[in-house]
Amino acid sequence: MAILAWRPRAHAAQIPEGVTARVPGSYAGRVRFRPVHASQLPAILRAAVDRIVEVGFAGFAPTNDAFAGQKLYLEWCTDDVFGGFLIPEQDLEFLKQAPSRVFQDGVGKVLMPAACQAGQD
Repeated sequence: MAILAWRPRAHAAQIPEGVTARVPGSYAGRVRFRPVHASQLPAILRAAVDRIVEVGFAGFAPTNDAFAGQKLYLEWCTDDVFGGFLIPEQDLEFLKQAPSRVFQDGVGKVLMPAACQAGQD
């Protein structure tokens, strides 16, 4: 019988304040776009480097993807900055939200920012 060495669990990634769950389509917070290899990106993404954008969680990259297992994000409510590209978590720096920018209803459901709600009436 083989005995495997015990390894402590890695620390969980920090989830932005005010976001309790990662459900595809849910608001994920404000980020600064800091890609690892900016020179290899399409022009629209090179223009977005160092910009601050609100993003939503889109899901996890499949195992056959260059970003396998990473969380993927989409620009929230528009495609103006990222042009619809999915952005891997390694290229994003999550910013702390001011208390007034926490979008929760007290039950754990993340609400949309007012800017996005205006267009859904």
